[in-house]
This record gives sequence, C-alpha cells and structure tokens, in this order.
Amino acid sequence: MKLKVGLFFGGRSTEHEVSVITALQASENLDRSKYEVVPIYVSKSGQFYSDPKFLELKNYQGLDQLLLSTPESILSEKNKQGGLTVAKFLPKFTPIDIAMPLFHGSFGEDGCIQGVFETYQIPYTGLNVIGSAIAMDKVASKYLFKGLGFKVADWVAVKRNDWNLDQAKVLKEIQESLKYPVFVKPATIGSSIGANKAKNEDELQFNLEVAFTYSDKVIVEACFEGKIEVNCSARGYKEITASVCEMPVSSGDLLSFEDKYQRGGKGSKGSGMASLSRVIPAPISSRLTKEIQEATIKIFKALDGGGVARVDFFVDAEKETFWINEVNSPPGSLSFYLWEPAGVKFKELLDGMITDALSRAEDQKKTQYTFDSGLLEIMALKGETRSK
Repeated sequence: MKLKVGLFFGGRSTEHEVSVITALQASENLDRSKYEVVPIYVSKSGQFYSDPKFLELKNYQGLDQLLLSTPESILSEKNKQGGLTVAKFLPKFTPIDIAMPLFHGSFGEDGCIQGVFETYQIPYTGLNVIGSAIAMDKVASKYLFKGLGFKVADWVAVKRNDWNLDQAKVLKEIQESLKYPVFVKPATIGSSIGANKAKNEDELQFNLEVAFTYSDKVIVEACFEGKIEVNCSARGYKEITASVCEMPVSSGDLLSFEDKYQRGGKGSKGSGMASLSRVIPAPISSRLTKEIQEATIKIFKALDGGGVARVDFFVDAEKETFWINEVNSPPGSLSFYLWEPAGVKFKELLDGMITDALSRAEDQKKTQYTFDSGLLEIMALKGETRSK
C-alpha cells in the first residue's frame, strides 16, 4: 500500500511563492510507485486547501478563482490517525501517513507547523520543533554556533520595541559595537528579503526600518569583505553525512532574492535555489572542505537533525579559516543540487527524508508523554481546586 504523503506549502510568509516552487519540485520527484501525494496549499491568510490543481503551476494565474472553488480543509484526527478533513456538507477525512512541510519562513520553517504535526501525531520530514525554531532565528542560532566553538560575525540584535522607543540610542549602540559597512537583516525570515547593506548612519536607519517591516527582531552584522561564501548540506537521522561544498555567486554585495530564485537555470516548474549561479565544488582546499563538512555535521546534530539541511559559511580561502553564517533548515530548496554531484538523485533524497522521518516517529513512540498521578481524584475527593 502506498504511503500518503502530505505536501504542505505556501503559508503566511513573505516567502510564500518560493515555497510553492519547492513543493512543485518535490511533487515532480516523489516516487509515485511508493507514495500517494496529498497537496495541502496554505493561503497567505492561513486557510488550508487540498486539491491536485495546486500542483499545476498554470493554475496560479487564476489563484483567487481556484481558492473560491475549493472547500477549505482542517487538520484533524480519526481513529488515532492524523489527517485532513475537507469542510464540505459531508466532511471527508483523508489520513496522512507522513507530512512533508515545504514552507519557507514564518509559520512553517520555524517550528510552528512542526508543533501541530506533533500534536496530531503525524510523522514529518525535516528538523524537529526546537531545531526548526533555532535554525530560523538568526540570533538564537548565533549563540548555538558560538556554544559549539565556531566563529561567527560580530553582531548586534535589536528588538522593534526598543527601536520605536529610542532610535538614537539604538543607533549609538550599533555604531559603538560595529564598524561600517554592516549588513541589516530581519532575524526570523530568509531568502534575503528585507536584507540590505549599510555604509553610513542614514543607510543604517533606513535599512532598520525596512527590516522591521518583516520581523520584530533585526540582526546587524559585520561585513566579511573580501571573503567568499561557501555552503554545505547534511542529511540523515541516525547516520549523518555531508554533501559537496558550493560557492554561490552573487550579483552584488549579498545574495539577493533575485540571485537565489530568478537567475539562470531552467525547470518545468521553477528552479528555485537551483537557478542560483554557483561553483561546485567550491574553490577551496581539500583540508578546508573537510573541516567545513565536519562543522556542517556537528551543527546538524546539535539541531537534532533529521532529513536534510544546509549550513552557510563565510570563508577566507587564503588563510583557510571560516565563520558560520546561518542554517537553512528544510525545505531550503531541499539542497538537492548539493547531493546530485555525489550521485544522490532528487528522488533518492526525498526517499531518504521520508525514511528518516518514519524512523524518528518510531523512536518517539518509546517516550512516555503522560503520567498518572491520581491528583485529580484526590482533589475531587476533598472537594478542593487549590493546592495549599
């Protein structure tokens, strides 16, 4: 019997469209002899819809009409099986054997939907709740990297409330800690949306305003001028391996949204990160390559890794040293382009992610989540609702 794989994509995120592209890629490459694909599109306002039409790129030209003609769905449970109920006059329940969250950004890549899957006991691919949350938060992940003994860029984190309360104070604190130029980024989204370089106070102030549009927390980082970026991926669950390293090529001071998703490459349903200009393998020594691969595995394990994730580095190739930039948790375009050079096809990568997820779900069954204390019976017998 085929496994019912729920593809969850779209969502309340600035990276909504990127998520759709990733889902279409995954749908094309899932082995239909093993899996029955159940598409679950989440609108920008948060409603769930399920229909095969959401897996056809051409239908997004008339998305509003498609949403009006498709009944909403909700996550539910029946006979201890998590799944999806279509909210028709006669509700229809579709069980989901495994969920593949393919969201980018808020409410999907950050642990939110992973927590929902845990609640409904639906196995899911990718990092777990805490791993997803840390990987998505650029400030929290910095502390993780430092705790693991890795070097990171100097940074200052700013909350929106503090910025609104006293902008002059915040600007002073940043300029006392960092030298221009600096990068200003929303701390809890990806795809370089809202990220900009500032070379002076006026640009810093403007870029902070832009970044706070997309996140209530912003990170301001020192620039690594004259350094290159190198990416590496890790995959697995009980046994973790690292991919080849790549050097992405940007058109400006940083990898922009256009660099990542709208340059080069071709695909029948969008190329996503595969369209990015890149050099594979990265032009670094074999020793440095090995160190970066080992660091990638170490970070992946620290995040309770499962499935696949990508770690981005800043590298000084001449001095053979590196700094950790950030983690791109699943989907991160699933990093299939980093595994293909090693002979791992996209279809095999997805198979591995599903196998890892099912293995993790079996391990979770060994954990006792309830405890019979008898407290309610004792308090009911005494007629009390307050402890003394």
